[in-house]
Amino acid sequence: MHSLESWRQKGSLALWQYTENRGNYPGWHLSADDAGCVSLVVLLDLFRSGGVAASRLVAVVPPTPDVLAVPNNRAAGFVAPKELLLSYSETPSEWHFPSSLEPATLTVGDAFARQLRDGIAGIPSGKGDYSIGTDRRGNLRLTFWWRVTPPNNSSKPTPLRGAA
Repeated sequence: MHSLESWRQKGSLALWQYTENRGNYPGWHLSADDAGCVSLVVLLDLFRSGGVAASRLVAVVPPTPDVLAVPNNRAAGFVAPKELLLSYSETPSEWHFPSSLEPATLTVGDAFARQLRDGIAGIPSGKGDYSIGTDRRGNLRLTFWWRVTPPNNSSKPTPLRGAA
């Protein structure tokens, strides 16, 4: 059984903002490999089961050309943080995701933690191209993007297990 204290990140997480064509691609964008999705889902489940404010620093990688091909905005410039400070708030409707980069900071209450978990859990099965959150009061929305398995990799996505 995992505990919040023993949680360690696995896999990779890409998080970025476009610096061009923001009208069509506003806010933050997220994709992760299968292991990264499972790891983040476990973290969000731990946050929610604890029910108290908590935070974890998550390593972030820049999006690869394969990741950028999914939203089909590869010619646009982007910025990516090196870390994401992911926090759980006791305020159920909390969504705080400003544009700052180092580290990027996302704070969610239970309602958005559930949506964030579901969005990340859907990435391995090809779900994405939709956003959650609010763009009010200096916050940005978050758009999920699925991963394309490179042609030389015949591995199948790992299904996520566990209840929301």
